[in-house]
Amino acid sequence: YWEMTDGSAVGAKVAGRASATSAQDIPLLKLDVTARRGEGQLYEVTTIQRINTRGGVAAGPCGSAGVLLSVPYTADYAFYRKRD
Repeated sequence: YWEMTDGSAVGAKVAGRASATSAQDIPLLKLDVTARRGEGQLYEVTTIQRINTRGGVAAGPCGSAGVLLSVPYTADYAFYRKRD
């Protein structure tokens, strides 16, 4: 889910994926919006792309069950709407 300060929000599901630049980078994603709330900036968004990813892939398993493994990453997200 993505939410703006104007109260608009969208949720999306994966529609496609592509390998990133290196094996340590999470994949690039194309996401189709499946849920929306509010009438602000995100109101007409239909597709989101995750691009320019860096990092995010775990180097190994968690140390033990129930332990959170956090792997930092950066990415750009592009928001699109269909033209009328």
